[in-house]
Amino acid sequence: MVKVSPFILRSIWLRILVVLALSIVIWWFIAYLNGLLIGEEYSRASHFIIAVMTTILTMFLLQTTLKIDKIQWKHLGHRTFKKNISSFSLGFSLWLIPAAMGTIICLVLGWSEIILNTTINNLLFSILILFITVFLIEALPEEFIFRGYIYRYLNGVFPHWVTILLQSLMFSLFAFSIGAMYSVEQLQFTPGFAIILGVFRSISGTMWISIGFHVGMMTATQILGPVHGHFEVNGMMTLQFFAFILLPSIVGATVLSFIYHNHNWGKIEPLELHK
Repeated sequence: MVKVSPFILRSIWLRILVVLALSIVIWWFIAYLNGLLIGEEYSRASHFIIAVMTTILTMFLLQTTLKIDKIQWKHLGHRTFKKNISSFSLGFSLWLIPAAMGTIICLVLGWSEIILNTTINNLLFSILILFITVFLIEALPEEFIFRGYIYRYLNGVFPHWVTILLQSLMFSLFAFSIGAMYSVEQLQFTPGFAIILGVFRSISGTMWISIGFHVGMMTATQILGPVHGHFEVNGMMTLQFFAFILLPSIVGATVLSFIYHNHNWGKIEPLELHK
């Protein structure tokens, strides 16, 4: 068991709470801009601009905090460009392949029905733009904050399994504060999703696998929604739970456990912070 001095413990919690609070402020500001630029009608271009601003503000926040602490990005689970792309691709594949299989099962067994209301070219273009937008407005900033910064600082005090639970609670608090937990379904989904992403981050040591998984699931979920008007979906709840969440989570955790078979769930990785 690693002993942590009272100073380090207080310093880590202070940093985590400050980053969490400032992240909430950033999303409040983004929501305000979203209301000004988009309003009630969905605009692909405005949504993209908002996404870019979200990533810029998040990266500025994290760069500032890391510079103050004299900690490098690699300590958060950020590697070389090549390794990040490889990890992102793995995370995306761990979602896409089982999700595709799960979708086929749902359709064949009659649990869900999907009707296409647009052309293939229009659909592919919309998926591409939405993929980039989700990456910038959700997956990258949220994973860098919660499975990157907050996870790493928590793991400086707590073992991985405790860190996973704590970052899930903080992610849920964040989601509630920005109005993203607006239903019973979201209340059930958000903590579980954060735990899944935390498990992937813990096993692999990088948040880029979580980013790939995150962007895959949220892009698919949103493109099927009524806002985009490309599909009519019956049995969406079953499709989301079984195909988009359950199967990919089980397959992802299993595959990563084989790849990183030496992972120690009880390990604490201390951080050196300056007074």
